[in-house]
Amino acid sequence: MPPWDIEATRLAIARVHGRSQLELARPCLRSLSDRQFYAAFHYQRATAALRRYVRQHLEPHDPIPAIFGQDEVGWNRFNVVIRKLGADITACVQSVHALPDILASAVYYALALDRTVKPAHGKFVNHAFVTNAIASMPGLQEVHAALRSAVKGSNYEHLAALANQAKHYSIVFPALNTDLTGERAEQHMLVLPSFRARSKSYPQVFVSEFLPAVHGHVSQSILATGLALHAHLQSTA
Repeated sequence: MPPWDIEATRLAIARVHGRSQLELARPCLRSLSDRQFYAAFHYQRATAALRRYVRQHLEPHDPIPAIFGQDEVGWNRFNVVIRKLGADITACVQSVHALPDILASAVYYALALDRTVKPAHGKFVNHAFVTNAIASMPGLQEVHAALRSAVKGSNYEHLAALANQAKHYSIVFPALNTDLTGERAEQHMLVLPSFRARSKSYPQVFVSEFLPAVHGHVSQSILATGLALHAHLQSTA
């Protein structure tokens, strides 16, 4: 897909719906970029911190310090590090999870739906509300399909469960997984342990495999939605 020229979309919003409407849409469009940056920032900081810890404090091919700590000082150091890693991983998860709702708000205000369609009982504009609102609107089939895709797939469902678990019940802290066979390219890897939420079980996942994949999926959905939104605005200008 080609890149999304967000500035051109801003100009199209102003041309079709007026400057005042652009001012409502502008923060959402900005936050799409910011939240993607925040997610990448926290993920990259966590992976860099893990590499630094492994390089400075773990003997190559010796799993024992990673599992038990060499002594009380080493064990305390490890616990501080793993909590810092947990902070960044949780922040990454929450930023990715926020993106579909922010994307939906961008669509909502870019199309001036706030003038005709409002959430009941003072509820927030969110992904479910906007996708339902535009489902039968003429000319918005591509916008609707792209917006819906943001929350599809088992990886996003897993991510949403992680975010909601952390928000409403308890944080799913990462753990250090050490390969004892010598067959894995990375001996020490972060994992998010298995957990249960709403009577459903979610398996353990490797952070370096899971988070980039779900971030990439959501980012592609943002791109597809943005292009469809821009095309619709251009067609109605």
